[in-house]
Amino acid sequence: MLVFLSIIQLLYVIALSPLAIGILNFFDERLSSRGGPSIFQEYYNIFKYFKKQSIYPSTASDFFSYVPYITFAMYLFLTLVLPIITAFPLTFGPVVDFVGGGLIFGAASSLLKLASLDSKNNYSILGASRASSIGIFTEPIILLIFIMFGVISGTNNPYVINNILQTSTSWFFSLVHLFIAIAFFFVLIIETGQLPIESHTPNELGSIDSLMSQEYSGRELALVKWGSYTKSFILMNVLLNVYTFPFFVPMKLNLLSVFIYMFINFFKITVLLAVFAIINNIVSKYRLFKIFDYIAIAFSFALMAMLVFYIVNGG
Repeated sequence: MLVFLSIIQLLYVIALSPLAIGILNFFDERLSSRGGPSIFQEYYNIFKYFKKQSIYPSTASDFFSYVPYITFAMYLFLTLVLPIITAFPLTFGPVVDFVGGGLIFGAASSLLKLASLDSKNNYSILGASRASSIGIFTEPIILLIFIMFGVISGTNNPYVINNILQTSTSWFFSLVHLFIAIAFFFVLIIETGQLPIESHTPNELGSIDSLMSQEYSGRELALVKWGSYTKSFILMNVLLNVYTFPFFVPMKLNLLSVFIYMFINFFKITVLLAVFAIINNIVSKYRLFKIFDYIAIAFSFALMAMLVFYIVNGG
């Protein structure tokens, strides 16, 4: 049964992640009083890329062509080990904890940056440089967030954390949890490339991650795009199921409860996408050097969570 649910969770994520991005784009366009594309546009784009021929830069090595397949497989593995449609571990749940999951996310990002450098394209190298400059500051914040949740629950297992927050109102309504959730929300905006961090326009001045995929085409470009959608979908689920609203996630093995929660989960994702769209329409793109002020705010909330915990608990 756990194997069956693992397959269902995998299909749920890879099937609906492009739809989530399509809904976000739809909200963005509607709030800007524009018609915009269909919510299914990202599916059309992915299928279109799969039909096109793959062309590689003459200066790139074979490593460049392998990276999209490796990173996509990493994101698929992460869908099997995180609490997305269940609050009990599935087949591969015990394999890694939050720290291991963070390392896999980091490894996938590092491979994409190395592939960008391997392409020898100036714009791709620029995107990799910007992503590295930001990542070197956000990764310690993520580590601090994981440490604080480990302190709360006594473990870095995301399933255990979800169960504790579902059943312990004292922790859920504590300042420690509030500050950690806010800090992760700030980091999520960075990791998913939302404003005010990144603008997805042809102008290279506002682009970061989108620059790194400029030299990809065909199947490889489809996998890079699909992988980025999957990554965003997973991180949004981590925010909702672990950090902010862990309720209703089934804690016991019940097929009906799991399938009902799949609809609830996507509704929660849609609400979060609406919040992203509102933010995208009320803030403007930060200048690159101002992004670090934004990162400092995220770090401040994570640090305050640590201070509050040790002060309240007497060190």
